[in-house]
Amino acid sequence: MTTLRPTSPSAPGSPTPDDGVLTLHRDAGGVEALRRAEWLLTNGTGGYAMGTALGVNTRRYHGLLVAAATPPVGRVVVLSQVVDELILHGTGVQPDQRLDLSSLLFRSGEDIGLIHAPGGYASLERCDRAATVRWTYTLGPVRVTRDLTLHDGEPAATLSWSVSGWEGRATLRVTPLLPLRDFHALDTGLNAQAYTVQAGADTATVTRGEHTAELVAQGAGFESGPDVWRGAVYPRETFRGQDDHEDLFTPGCFVFDLPGQGADLRGGALQVRRVESTPGLGPEAAAPRGVRQDAAAEALAAAGVPHAQTLARAADSFVVSRERGGQALSTVIAGYPWFADWGRDTFIALPGLMLTTGRHEEAGRTLRAFADALRDGLVPNRFDDYDPTLAHYNTVDGSMWFVNAALAYFDAVKEAGESAEPWLLDAVRAVVDAHLSGTAAQDHGGRPIPIAVGDDGLIVAGDDHTQLTWMDAACGGEVFTPRPGRCVEINALWYSALTGLAQRIADLDPQASQAYAKQAQRVAAGFQAAFEGGPGGGLIDHVRPDGTPSTELRPNQIIACALERSPLSDAARAGAVAAVREHLLTPVGLRTLAPGDGAYRPHYGGDQMSRDSAYHQGTVWPWPLGSYAEAVLRVGDFSPAARREAQQALSGLHVHLCGAGFGQIHEIFDAEPGTDGTHGPRGCPAQAWSVSELIRVSALCGSA
Repeated sequence: MTTLRPTSPSAPGSPTPDDGVLTLHRDAGGVEALRRAEWLLTNGTGGYAMGTALGVNTRRYHGLLVAAATPPVGRVVVLSQVVDELILHGTGVQPDQRLDLSSLLFRSGEDIGLIHAPGGYASLERCDRAATVRWTYTLGPVRVTRDLTLHDGEPAATLSWSVSGWEGRATLRVTPLLPLRDFHALDTGLNAQAYTVQAGADTATVTRGEHTAELVAQGAGFESGPDVWRGAVYPRETFRGQDDHEDLFTPGCFVFDLPGQGADLRGGALQVRRVESTPGLGPEAAAPRGVRQDAAAEALAAAGVPHAQTLARAADSFVVSRERGGQALSTVIAGYPWFADWGRDTFIALPGLMLTTGRHEEAGRTLRAFADALRDGLVPNRFDDYDPTLAHYNTVDGSMWFVNAALAYFDAVKEAGESAEPWLLDAVRAVVDAHLSGTAAQDHGGRPIPIAVGDDGLIVAGDDHTQLTWMDAACGGEVFTPRPGRCVEINALWYSALTGLAQRIADLDPQASQAYAKQAQRVAAGFQAAFEGGPGGGLIDHVRPDGTPSTELRPNQIIACALERSPLSDAARAGAVAAVREHLLTPVGLRTLAPGDGAYRPHYGGDQMSRDSAYHQGTVWPWPLGSYAEAVLRVGDFSPAARREAQQALSGLHVHLCGAGFGQIHEIFDAEPGTDGTHGPRGCPAQAWSVSELIRVSALCGSA
């Protein structure tokens, strides 16, 4: 099991002492629990380090240093793993003893089972995850710690070792494994000649194509010996139906001689750095990582958010730098390890990650990064992973979430006694005016998809072959949840945008304010006519262009219920909350489709077609749970009973954060519990909007 230190009994949702240290003990959870638990460190540029508490890599994306070649994307696995062993030299008749610290996974001959080699997993006592990751190994009275630190704002990592309980001589041998590959790729049939190695007394420089890594181990000796470790297996890729094995290159071995001193031995440190052809863009925060995380933790604790330090660290992982037009701006990584910065995810996540934590400056820079990329009133759904000049505009809801975040930002900076620059209000008006006039998104092939305002004032977009909302899974030309026409959450956000903008400019431009307010009244009437009277006493999910209402019971309605500026009557809001509570609510999020529906999928897994077809057909998502908890507060008028119910709804995610999530929150969970009685975590092990909504609404509960 995973425990948060220090622990203290508390009611669900109440603050607890939190030093941000999470610990997994081998004796408590066993090898498999440590292998399932994944940790994450980030450096503010889109680069990261990620692996398991057991110390083995189970994904192609795992590595002790994954650098962003073109921050915050273009990610490259620089250092996958190290093979480290400690040799304790005997005296007299006492033989040498060897302690393996590392493990990789390989297939056992023709057997589908996996074996660990070397055997470091067997001596692992515990793994601690805080600002760094520490593994502790034991051999009788001897204890060895290995610490991983990721450098803030730099494509660099440092591994350090220390030994206690041994008074004689010892030798530490460290063999680095450096793929120097795109993090999506896998290398098989690898030839060592693909790499060049320049060796020094205690250094090695390794180059493959356009990527170069420098390794420095002061006080060690480097023994050159280029070689390839073949057939490392990644079982998480097997589960996903992907290629699951690769070969790994090593340039040789670093050797640390540790003379006996009758006290603790410092094993030395190995620093690995990706050499950049052009300087990377470091984090533009006003303070280094520890300072900004502590400031965020203080803000969260003051708001009554449980596990404030752990959540502050989790939130900081997603806030990264992005350069646009020569400006040092900010953005949000949607999820680690494989997502980049997506517009929709960024603006759903921004209030929790940046406003609740007091990071207003970065919030403004993030809004600017996307506002500068506005096209016909649309923010990009995402910037291109490989070409920083390209952006993709295949969303209808990203711009609505942009306006929602901008209006929340206006309120936050006003409350803090700060001011917002005029360009942001201009951007909000540009979005709203473009939608009133009519605009167009693009499908993934570049085809324009009209976005229009219908006669009832509601936004109409999409067809059976497009995926413009957050339920955007598609594979092999099949779109699984197209939701064409009028969508409930899009139009709830549209109403909120119109009313919020009208209020914002009431003194600046009274005539325009009145026009927006009049349009909002029209939308409210159209919304109630279109969406009330849905399945289970809730709301209709979407109305097709021909006027046919959908029959699925989905969680999108809860967004309309949660908005402060909502077009719903109190009765309709209460009915929708009750429907979601009865059919969709789980301890870790909301199902995306009600059980009993013919398209319902209870579990998520398999190849891409299988996964994508289940993605929004029952699979549980944590982030809408924030809207559910907020809606409970609003239906209950923020009463003590409503506050307790909302806190209870969020408590499962707090448990996951400090348990199986190991300091983060997964992207999705299985719709139905497994044999252990829990909903299995799936998808990205660290998802921005999962973390941000827990932060935002936990603070809302605390201030209720």
